[in-house]
Amino acid sequence: MENKKVSPNWDAFTGIFSIAFGLIYGGMTYAMPRAAFGNPLDPIYFPMGVAVLAIIIGCILLAKSNIKASVQAYINLINEDEVKKFDRKRILYTCIVSIGYALLFDSLGYVISTFLFLFAMLTITSGINEWKKSALVAIAFSISVFFIFNTLLAISLPPLPFMG
Repeated sequence: MENKKVSPNWDAFTGIFSIAFGLIYGGMTYAMPRAAFGNPLDPIYFPMGVAVLAIIIGCILLAKSNIKASVQAYINLINEDEVKKFDRKRILYTCIVSIGYALLFDSLGYVISTFLFLFAMLTITSGINEWKKSALVAIAFSISVFFIFNTLLAISLPPLPFMG
């Protein structure tokens, strides 16, 4: 018998994530409001198909995966050097800031939410020492794009909260 070394991969974890995503997405899809006329399930068909497809792909991926290889990939991730860990933290911060931007966009308006988003992203990429430049770029970009869209292009963006 030949001793084979297992190559680390994320297949098992990706399969579990895909199944969980499909179940949550499918549940949220089923809870969508029904159509007022015509077939009440028409708005649900496509998103439910996406959910079912995610579950099927997740099951296939989980069935073909090697759990030991996925565990080894996770162990390798934990034991990474500090540079790679810092890069992964920056990716995590970027995801958190992006989700926050999406959640705050309507309530804070375009200018404030975009300023906060850009300022946070520039701080993540260039560091806290460059906060003055980051703030200047973020405010200049936010206001100028808002002006261009609202005034010159007549495309409405969410206004400042105190402007109604």
